[in-house]
Amino acid sequence: MRALASGVSQGTEMLLYKGEGPAVFDPTMGGGTYPCRYGYAWVGEVVAVGVGARVAVGEKVFALAPHGDTHVLRDEDARVLPADVPAARGVLAANLETAVTCAWDAGVGFGDEAVVLGGGVVGILTAWLLARSGANVRLVERSPARRTAAHALVPSARIEESAAPEGTADVVVEATGDPRVLDDAVAWTRSEGRIVVASFYGMRRAPIDLGDAFHRRRLELRASQVSSIPPRLRERWTHARRWALVGSLLHEPALDALLAPPTPFERAAELYALLDTTTDLPPAHTFAYA
Repeated sequence: MRALASGVSQGTEMLLYKGEGPAVFDPTMGGGTYPCRYGYAWVGEVVAVGVGARVAVGEKVFALAPHGDTHVLRDEDARVLPADVPAARGVLAANLETAVTCAWDAGVGFGDEAVVLGGGVVGILTAWLLARSGANVRLVERSPARRTAAHALVPSARIEESAAPEGTADVVVEATGDPRVLDDAVAWTRSEGRIVVASFYGMRRAPIDLGDAFHRRRLELRASQVSSIPPRLRERWTHARRWALVGSLLHEPALDALLAPPTPFERAAELYALLDTTTDLPPAHTFAYA
């Protein structure tokens, strides 16, 4: 398969870039060893197949594979994308799977008040799905560029640079990547409410106050992780069915509002340095391949 586009995860990959990933890391990304293969959102075109392959030459596929010009993949690791979905939008599939799972873990009901803390790709996509599920969504994000992207995709949401926690949310999604924000998440949540942690913190640590409001309000703290289907849904939902849902969601042109102009793959080092030093950038960044 030859590369068409690949997406940069500003959460996981920047933890690696800064040396803040955990000692035991996702082995598919190399962890702290050399070579360390960044990336897990790769879109390519099939150029050759083995006997009995499920995919066909010319098809556009998504893979949880690192950045690179070409890949040779097992048939089951190449997931066919809809032909009319642009390659750059297709790299959002990984984060969209994460957001679908996060929305399931949030368990919102129609009319629930939902607060999303953090307007990165996962935060904005989760806000979009919560709004589609009937929740009244409020998103808090400091970056003007990210707020602009969120407005374009989730026009019904209340999007703010900052807001004092009001203790009125039925569900709060923590998607900033900063564990210190969990105290704000607790302060936002009403009694018997739920806090869903979408962030991956790596080696980042912070003291969290669980002795006051968290305890008295009987709050639920739940980790959301894309590698498995939430237990309450496993009788009806499989990974294949979730992927089919993601494929249908990728038809939405408004998703392109999340994407920054593509960076040529040979300039990858420049993009990582920019992401490390600049805060006000669009939420999603991709590599383009010649």
